[in-house]
Parts: sequence; structure tokens; C-alpha cells
Amino acid sequence: MTHLAGKPESRQLYQALHGVGAMLGRMNSYGWRNLARRPTPRDFDAAMREAHRAGITPVLLFEYDGSYQVLDPPQPIGSYADWFEAGRVYAQRYRPDGEWGRENGVRGFGATVFSAINEPDVLATIPHAAYHDALAGLADGVHSVDPSLKVVPGGFATCNSQRDPTLRGYGPAIADLLESGKLDGIDLHTYYNARWFPLTRGREFSAQDCFDRVKAAIGLKRDVNFYATEYNIARVEAWEDGKLAASLFLTAIWDHLGVVGADRKRSATVLALPWNLGDTVRVDGPAYAMADTENPWTPDPRAVVLRTVMQLAGDMRFTALDPLDTGMFRLESDEAILLVWQNRPGWTDKPGRTWTVDLPDWARTAELWGFDGLRTVFPVHGGPNSVDVAQENETYMLRVPRRPR
Repeated sequence: MTHLAGKPESRQLYQALHGVGAMLGRMNSYGWRNLARRPTPRDFDAAMREAHRAGITPVLLFEYDGSYQVLDPPQPIGSYADWFEAGRVYAQRYRPDGEWGRENGVRGFGATVFSAINEPDVLATIPHAAYHDALAGLADGVHSVDPSLKVVPGGFATCNSQRDPTLRGYGPAIADLLESGKLDGIDLHTYYNARWFPLTRGREFSAQDCFDRVKAAIGLKRDVNFYATEYNIARVEAWEDGKLAASLFLTAIWDHLGVVGADRKRSATVLALPWNLGDTVRVDGPAYAMADTENPWTPDPRAVVLRTVMQLAGDMRFTALDPLDTGMFRLESDEAILLVWQNRPGWTDKPGRTWTVDLPDWARTAELWGFDGLRTVFPVHGGPNSVDVAQENETYMLRVPRRPR
């Protein structure tokens, strides 16, 4: 979004991010280097100033499209050395307390996640070896400035769209970089669709399933992290109804937030960013646009669900995750605990109307939330409780405040 800094499009996007309570956003650039493949290290300055004013931490994405290789003149992807230099200068400038921060009197704000080459597996024209060397160079360049910064490949599309866990070969191509830790994890894009990727048919159509199958296809032994810079429910055809899309989107959110690592207990998710939060149907078509109106931005039903989850769980931490059997999660904060149940066939081993929850001794009241907001408030007690959720085939959240309102 660097090319939109200060323009109405970026202001609307920041309205959307604030509207759902987000604090993180992906910042894309197609112009981060010149035709000689030399980085232009002030490329993000204006966008960084805007992001800082808006209170949104950027994930920096360096774009390279496979079609560039057939332009006249061609723009090759570049060498390891080209990408090393890009990683070095951009990390040096835009990391927290980097050059940009010092020049602008800003402390503690900057990019800690750097990414490159969105969806290389769609066109699949970049040679695998060249793709590997570009990611290796970027990672080594970033880490030469600060080893704690994270580098990940841009999101992959074809586990979702083609059911291809090799990601058309781009996954195995970077196996050594993932195994060594140069790349922190795998970014997968998941677009659920009633016809092509129907989560209503069970967790075979889930982010967790793709993550596990991709890791197996790559042959990883290290327990890498999970990233998602694009996901959504396609609000078209059988899922066109706004209420249905919202209900399914709540399941999709927790599918992404609740991804676990190899031990089936560790939370593997670093970030999960839906597409397309800022735009209306006029701009992005009916499938993924999550705004009902522009200027001011107002949320569509899916964005309302995201806002609800952020309000309930935004400051919480996972204390238990079981996406593969019960379909339940537990999160905690100083204010409350939150229990989540993916109560859909194929997402839990015991679907139904009754949710059995074990609550701490201090529990006195509970709030049952669904995709459409707060359903009911009722008394509870320490120990096992049976909750009648009234409707099957939905995702539910149970908030138990430590100090009843």
C-alpha cells in the first residue's frame, strides 16, 4: 500500500483496521528497487509515517511477479546478493528504532516481519532455484542487521486452490531455509468456497489441514510457525447470504487462530490477516469485499464478526488448543477466560446442542456468543457445566468473566 499513502484508499483501509480493532497490516510494494535491482531504501517512508500515525504495525512485503521475466526488457528476479542487500538496507531502515525511527523521533515502532514474493505458485514461472536464492538472500540480509527479525515467504495459494501441498514445487525448494530457521514459517492463503473449498464438509477443508500437508510434503522436521496474510469466506453462490457468510467466517477465524504445531498442542499462528477488509463490492466484487460502505467505512457481516472476536479475544493468550478432536480452544486474560467450540460436523468429535465445559471455582456467570453477537448470559458454577447452545452447526464462544459485570 506504499503507493496509496495519504490517498483516500489508504485512509479507508486504516478506517477499516481501526473499525475491527486490528493493530497489524500487510504493507505491499512493487517499487522497492530500481531496474538495476538496487534497493531504494526510502520507498516506505511516507507509508511508515501514515502507519505510525494510525497505530498499525506493518508487515513489509517485497513483491516480485513471475510475469516480470517476460517483460521487454525482462526484469529478472535477481541474485542472492541482490536480495541480501535489499534485506539488509530495509531492515536497517525500518526495524524498530532503525534509521527511519531515529530520523522521525519514533521509538519502539517498526517492522519485525519481512516477506517476499506473494503467491509464486500461481503463475509458477520463477525457477525454483532462483526463488530459493532470493529468499535465502533476503533472510540473511535481514538477519545481518538483527537476528530476532522474522522473514517468511509471501503467501502460497495452491494448497487451497489446487489441493497441491508441494505448492507447485516452491515448498520443497525452500525446505533447507525453513529447516534451518532462516525462514520462520509458512504463509498460506485460504479462500473457503462453497464449491471448491467447503469448510462445511469438515476440517479436510481447513487451514490446519493445509498446513500439516504442506509441512509433510516439504519433509520438515523443525516445528515452523504458521502465517496467513489472506483468508476469507467467498460470499457467492450458496454462501451469498450475509448471515451464512458471517457464521462460516467465525469458523474460519478460529481455524486460522487455532492452528497448532507438530505436537498438536503448541499454538503455531503468528498472524492471520483477512482479505479484503477495506473495500466494497464496487471495488473488489462480491466475493471478498468486507465493507458495506465507503467513506466512512462500515463493516459487512463478516467484518462485524472479526470485530467481535477482536473485542473478546484480542488481549488473550491460548492455554489449550484441540482443533483436531474436540474442536475446542481455551484462552485467558486477567479479565476473563474464553472457550471456543467449532460445533460443526467434521470439526468436532461430538457435535450437538450440548456443550460440556469445565469451569474454575470462581466462575459465576457466562456469556454465550455466536456469529451474530451475544446470545445469552446465564449463571454457572465451578466444575462441569452443560450449556445448551440451542443451534447446531455453528461456532460458539463462551466468555466467563473473572468479575461478573
